[in-house]
Amino acid sequence: MQTTNYNQATHEEPLWAFRSRGKDMVDEFYEEKAYLRWKESLPAIQTDARLGIARAQRLLAMRYLRGRGVPKDEANGFYWMQLAAQQDFALAQRSLGELYENGSGIAVDIALASRWYRLAAQQGDPIAIKHLRRLVPPGAG
Repeated sequence: MQTTNYNQATHEEPLWAFRSRGKDMVDEFYEEKAYLRWKESLPAIQTDARLGIARAQRLLAMRYLRGRGVPKDEANGFYWMQLAAQQDFALAQRSLGELYENGSGIAVDIALASRWYRLAAQQGDPIAIKHLRRLVPPGAG
């Protein structure tokens, strides 16, 4: 599966950024478009997120955290990131750790940040491994 690749200059994202299985709603509505504008893709992302698709949940979380196509809302971003992370999606687990570490949408909690980094690191996420090494000194855990 391809990974999310934002085109920052035009504020478009690939259609496949939020597809994760079979024929999703986006196939029916946007079959001929390779790229969708931020606001055009929002309904499909929201639908997939509500259906429990972890990639869509993380993408929606990032939209709220950055204010792209939706008003910036860190608490809502945290909510969707947490749902994605709870599905063992390593990228969302690392991102949730970053939210806890930085206090974005939630109070700073280094212990929880470390926990989420550890879960992502166990799946081989190299950035989570780096974060974990920085937060947890050797021999401390």
